[in-house]
Amino acid sequence: MSAGIKLIIAIGAAALVAALLYLSFQHDQVRYEVCMDFQGRQRCAVASGQTREEAIRAAQTAACTLITSGRDENILCLDSPPRSIRELPSQ
Repeated sequence: MSAGIKLIIAIGAAALVAALLYLSFQHDQVRYEVCMDFQGRQRCAVASGQTREEAIRAAQTAACTLITSGRDENILCLDSPPRSIRELPSQ
């Protein structure tokens, strides 16, 4: 076999392994919708994570980012409890 063919086979094998790893991690993820209220503003966001806590925190962070102005408000928003938390079906 020539070096070019070996390289193509190696790249194809690496891509296959990467795709399998990506797909296997996707099945382990959970999705949550978190709704936040902050100073009269409301926003809901959806996020995925490996654990319930990770997904909820990511959705909370996304929602707070959209309804706050600046770092200080964002911190206060993140420290407040969510208005609602809802588990969504995994995709």
